[in-house]
Amino acid sequence: MVEAVPGAAELEMRDALRRLRADGVQRLGERVRALEAGWTALQPRRLAWDAAARVEVAELAASAHRLAGAGGTFGFPALSAAAAPLELILLGLRDEHSPNAAHIRQATLLIGAVAAAWEAGPDGRDSAPGTAAAQNRAEAAEPVFLFAEPRDRAMLSAVIANLGYAVTRLPDGAAGAAETPPRIAAAVVDDALPGALELCRQLADRAPLVLLAGESGFAARLQAARAGVEAVVPKPLDVNELADWLDHFAGSRAEAAPSILVVDDDALLAEAYALALRQAGMQVTAISDPGQAIAAIAAATPDLVLMDMQMPDIDGIELARVIRQTRRNLSLPILFLSAEQDPQKQMLARRLGGDDFIPKPVDLDRLVDLVRLRAERARALRAVMETDSLTGLLNHARFKERLGLELERAQRHGMALSLVLLDIDHFKAVNDTHGHLVGDRVIRGLSRSLQKRLRRTDVIGRYGGEEFAVLLLNTAPDAAAEIIDGIRERFAETPFETAGGHFFSRFSAGVAGIDAGPSAPTSGEALISAADAALYASKRAGRNQVTLAPDTAAP
Repeated sequence: MVEAVPGAAELEMRDALRRLRADGVQRLGERVRALEAGWTALQPRRLAWDAAARVEVAELAASAHRLAGAGGTFGFPALSAAAAPLELILLGLRDEHSPNAAHIRQATLLIGAVAAAWEAGPDGRDSAPGTAAAQNRAEAAEPVFLFAEPRDRAMLSAVIANLGYAVTRLPDGAAGAAETPPRIAAAVVDDALPGALELCRQLADRAPLVLLAGESGFAARLQAARAGVEAVVPKPLDVNELADWLDHFAGSRAEAAPSILVVDDDALLAEAYALALRQAGMQVTAISDPGQAIAAIAAATPDLVLMDMQMPDIDGIELARVIRQTRRNLSLPILFLSAEQDPQKQMLARRLGGDDFIPKPVDLDRLVDLVRLRAERARALRAVMETDSLTGLLNHARFKERLGLELERAQRHGMALSLVLLDIDHFKAVNDTHGHLVGDRVIRGLSRSLQKRLRRTDVIGRYGGEEFAVLLLNTAPDAAAEIIDGIRERFAETPFETAGGHFFSRFSAGVAGIDAGPSAPTSGEALISAADAALYASKRAGRNQVTLAPDTAAP
């Protein structure tokens, strides 16, 4: 096919898109620097706001709002993820006459996370989990607001803090509800507090609500639902259930943007669709050559494919059938862009691999809504199929699949990659001594430690029983060993409570991988074998340590 020479209008639109991106990235940098400078200037007045200080805090909140909306659009999703909760904290501080010290600390941590996300570059590809920047992000815990009777606050605060969340206690009743920022990670309300359900009604549009309930029968749950409560945790408190709910709410806020692959032989249209989706906060890869679709799916692992139905040389139905020839793509949603009106052809397209049609010409607002709904539904379904029910981590099969994909990508681009296998020490003794429910708490505790201390881009799986597996992307094996050793030290200091007191648990680990640059071809099975041998070397050497596989050790 002879490619048509772009006309003046097309060239003008392409140039406009390029200028829009360049200007957007430049403005992001200016806003990040202004945010840091503004916060630094406010510190001498942090003990008491005057009217001018409140105006400045409001301006910083507005700046954080703009960063949250624009970061992902211009390739900095981690910046958006840090700026969104920062806006909420700043809005709360704006209304405080005497700023709360905990809120000041949270804002400082989140501003550090915003700066680190900017410095890491587009998509955070240059970041490493051992850097100070990543530590700032890990320490910037999600805020959970607690409403409880004074006699119960210390205990509940300790429980929530031990789950890895920043606990903020506000005045009880209407005053506390009024001081709650417009949107927070979660609010925990104890029903022993007078007027608890009325408080929930006031909080319902501001935060996901967890009610600690002494009465959890149907009638009580119905009353709670009518008050806007999303989760009921019966008393006596089930810490694991509370942890699951908080992780669920925090995860829904922190989840990476949907990843979309756009396939259209008209490069301009593909870029127009991509720009509309990016502006809605999605991560988009756009290609105009259908022959690149399989490689693009392997590289981007999209949540959804959006493709033109009529393309030269290969039509959309044929491409969908090719995509479905790979087992991991069987559940990948495919949406067709088509002017096809024949119901029989539409049904044939669905039977042979497509999921839905979006009629041309495309309404971009409707496109964004349909793509988002389909992608979110696909993610939810995939999470059920691919994750471990106890920890929420990838299951064994899905982790090995990701290992193959990431290893192939790392070798293709000359990037470093590290595989870590971890095993909880003397886990059978934990089950025999304390019972399997306590053993489950230890497994979930290690899962949570890994999730809190590693980057969102790293891959964590429950490999089987008490064994875990971690892929640290763009990280050399010696650096990975140092990072995991830091997690090991912290985990070893975490107490696990039982009826008779508390105990400590530990883990051993083995690390293998490849360094950046050209490397001899290797396989996922070879890396697993090397990491497994290093793990057992840690066990033989006395446990509670990290061993680097000999062939990947630094000289």
